[in-house]
Amino acid sequence: MARPQVLVTGFEPFGDHATNISSLLAERFVGLMNLHHPWNASLFEVDFTFDILSVDKKGSVKTARRIEQGESWDAILHLGLCEQCSLPRFERRAQDLLHMRIPDNAGRQISNETLTGDGDRGCWIDPSIWPQEGFNSPFEISTDAGAYLCNETYYRTLEALACMFDDAKGLPKPALFLHLPAETAIDLDVALEFVKTTVAFMLHPTPRPPTDVVAGCLLNEHGEHLLARRSAGQDQEGTWEFPGGKIEQNESWKAALIREFNEELNLEVRPTHPLGTWVHTNGDVSLMIHLIACELVEPTASPILRVHDQWMWKQGGEGNLIDWTGRDEEMDAHLARSD
Repeated sequence: MARPQVLVTGFEPFGDHATNISSLLAERFVGLMNLHHPWNASLFEVDFTFDILSVDKKGSVKTARRIEQGESWDAILHLGLCEQCSLPRFERRAQDLLHMRIPDNAGRQISNETLTGDGDRGCWIDPSIWPQEGFNSPFEISTDAGAYLCNETYYRTLEALACMFDDAKGLPKPALFLHLPAETAIDLDVALEFVKTTVAFMLHPTPRPPTDVVAGCLLNEHGEHLLARRSAGQDQEGTWEFPGGKIEQNESWKAALIREFNEELNLEVRPTHPLGTWVHTNGDVSLMIHLIACELVEPTASPILRVHDQWMWKQGGEGNLIDWTGRDEEMDAHLARSD
């Protein structure tokens, strides 16, 4: 089996900082390195490369441009400094927002502007199932990567990965942003081991190989998303879910969502980009559910139910007194943009 190829990036110092913990760590990830498998403790070898990004627009798009030019890795881990953090923090979402409290290193300072206008983007893995005891330091999980260069870089990388896999079979390789406290709050050697463990989990994100599932976040003009209730006789009957289903062999994530909406609801949708991933264990099966933003091809179309018995529009995070399928309630709350 080929060694996994992993890119680790950090940023140059910015603002009043003479150093940046992210670059001090990233530059250590070069060449071959043995990591411990996170679920069985066996050793496996990884081929690392690193990059130090400039704290400006050019740096924020550098990894995305490399992806667009055909470079690929089995995982991409962006490291960044979080001045107010006391613990390492995994970022599950990149916001479609640029709001810079200080200028970047090129003097650019932008306030309250969207990056694309397409909405927030989420990662393709679920760090919420990674056990705290598997790491050498406690950590936090966040849905707010800020609105400075860290967020901009993360957003552009996720955007490029999704675009490169528009019609490709399977899913993009995982990319994640890890915010680290300053060197005064965490020992460099502790942080180094934490990053190694993070990469191991990124390459083996679940205890056993999961089944990939796409779920559609279809919005109406009021910003409400479509939910459907499972019919009697189905597994978890009477529970509400984001419509979708399993990605079939040799099928792209976009094609899978288009097919599922057509089969289940007689709707033609246009998938756009991922909003996040949640792992749900159902018996002996692990489902990795990828929530995908999508829109109706025909804006006035209404669902025709084939495997559900009810449907409704719902605002994210509001009115949760319903029975949910799996972890769909967490997906619903995620859409409320609350951390």
